[in-house]
Amino acid sequence: MKIILLHGLYMHGIALHPLRQRLNQLGYATEVLSYNTVAIDGEKLFSDIDAALDQSHVNILVGHSLGGVMIKNYLASRQPSVHQISHVVTIGSPLQGASIISKIQAMGFGMILGNAPDHGLQQHEDEWRFPQKLGSIAGTMAFGIRPLLFGNDAASDGTVTVEETKIRGMTDHLEICYAHTTMLYAQTLAAQIDTFIRHDRFQPES
Repeated sequence: MKIILLHGLYMHGIALHPLRQRLNQLGYATEVLSYNTVAIDGEKLFSDIDAALDQSHVNILVGHSLGGVMIKNYLASRQPSVHQISHVVTIGSPLQGASIISKIQAMGFGMILGNAPDHGLQQHEDEWRFPQKLGSIAGTMAFGIRPLLFGNDAASDGTVTVEETKIRGMTDHLEICYAHTTMLYAQTLAAQIDTFIRHDRFQPES
């Protein structure tokens, strides 16, 4: 099996290398894709994912934050079969958009987001209508800019609320006590991804 990983807003693929290394240790082939998150060329990214897919084995897509949203867009565009891509794992991804995006825009700072809002970060209603199994992971340590803008109005990882990581039709959902970026370095993250791939569910955190 091969796992293809996509990073989030304002990040570079290097941020996913610790997770990639842990997945390699679990026996997976892995590839991290980088893309410009504020000047997104969706078709180029989709072509990069196409090229990264292992044509002889099943693949898994893993995305952090915006990366998970771009994976949803990719599935809608390409409609791959479960024989090509069997599972998707999203990490802190606002699968129906994020309220913090609307807040930043309302404050007059929307330009810092580039065209990312146009690719699924604007709040919208949606459901998981793809055959791939979706496992969504949410952080619950509210360390970030969101509490400064909203106060403690909802459980969040400091950027994305727990509710924003949920979508009707997902296979499983997991909450871990990490902030939006630090969850990428959680010791248990690779093992949770592995468990979901093998059993279509996460292992409840103790």
